[in-house]
Amino acid sequence: MKSITGLGLALTTAAVFYAAGQPAHALSACNIKGIQLFGEVSVVAANADLTVEIVPSGGDLRVHWVNRHANQCGEWRRVGLGADFTIQIVPSGGELKIQEVTSGAGL
Repeated sequence: MKSITGLGLALTTAAVFYAAGQPAHALSACNIKGIQLFGEVSVVAANADLTVEIVPSGGDLRVHWVNRHANQCGEWRRVGLGADFTIQIVPSGGELKIQEVTSGAGL
């Protein structure tokens, strides 16, 4: 019985996240799934570390693509090899919703 009760609690917790309009992935301190959300990023077609949905406003993270060292939350530098993490851009249902900006990167 304990495992069923635990499952019910987990489902209730997930429902609360969704009901509150918050992502269920626990984005905090510019980190998701153990990945720091700044640095060098490679955009790939499949098997990415994160799936990303680009939205016009109200995203989880404001991203500023830079051509220099990216060392602040939301600053991403596009690279081919040697990326800190990879993303796959999807039309909907991404683990992370980003808004592309030219200033004011971050949460």
